Amino acid sequence: MSKPSPKAVLKTIKGYELDKWTATFWLVKRSMANREARYTVLRVNTDAKLQKRLKGYITSQLQGKDFHLAEYDYSNADGDDTLFTIAADATDFPQVEKEINAGFNNAIAKDYAELLNSWAYVIQIEQGNEKLFAWRKISTLTQPKKVESRRATFFVEHKLIDVEDKEVFLIDPRFDFFVHDGTVFIANKREFETSMNFREGMKAKAAEVIQNFTDSGHFRHVDLIQKYVGDNLHHLRKMASILKAGYYQQPDYIQRLIEVSKEEGWALKVENGQIVVEEDSIELLLKLLNNDRLRSPINNETFDAAAKAPVKKSS
Repeated sequence: MSKPSPKAVLKTIKGYELDKWTATFWLVKRSMANREARYTVLRVNTDAKLQKRLKGYITSQLQGKDFHLAEYDYSNADGDDTLFTIAADATDFPQVEKEINAGFNNAIAKDYAELLNSWAYVIQIEQGNEKLFAWRKISTLTQPKKVESRRATFFVEHKLIDVEDKEVFLIDPRFDFFVHDGTVFIANKREFETSMNFREGMKAKAAEVIQNFTDSGHFRHVDLIQKYVGDNLHHLRKMASILKAGYYQQPDYIQRLIEVSKEEGWALKVENGQIVVEEDSIELLLKLLNNDRLRSPINNETFDAAAKAPVKKSS
């Protein structure tokens, strides 16, 4: 049986009466070893009122509006009405789901200290065999040990109580991504990438591109690109997109890039048929290698456009 499309999965989700499902709250702990992430989970008991509120958050965000679906790519730009989709098994989430599926074999949080330094929290709602997961990366605003910096107070039994005297855990009504039936629906791309250890994957892709550049013989001073990219997430995304598009590996692409750059007067240095990498022009070079400089056929204006989709001609 073929796997349902993301569009079909989302349509199914929108048809669920999620308010009637059962909700459970999970804290996710993460540790790193040799750049590999390992996840463990902790069950947290919640009362009926909070469970209802959590299901309301999920329903509001996921069912409360119509979304445009787009396949996840490193160069995607977040949009309020867009959900990016990717197969769950292409992410670290199956590791987390496996831990959650252990159910009552997982420990229950009994002390406030156990809530501290968590990586994320996951709301699992289920009915029968159907499960939907909502993930939120814990930030400086929701990290329990940092709550007191917000100067929050509580009015309890006719008096204001300072937050440092309360054991507080803040829950954001917005989730970073949802998982159902093998598909991840991404609402916050940056937090998804951080949560799921995608930076390390992008580093590997950047290293592969750098090696390809070196081996091709088309470039001089490739080490400057490596230095420029470093650990910067934006630059790593660009390198991953360059690798995926693969324009630089097409026959004659580099030669045409050099010719057009000269014709247009772009600041690209070329000597003896090689592109000389310079610090001041690395950003331009990466744009050209990803074919991000495009010209409108309507008014002949030139644009830099990282997110692009080929236009299909009508028959």
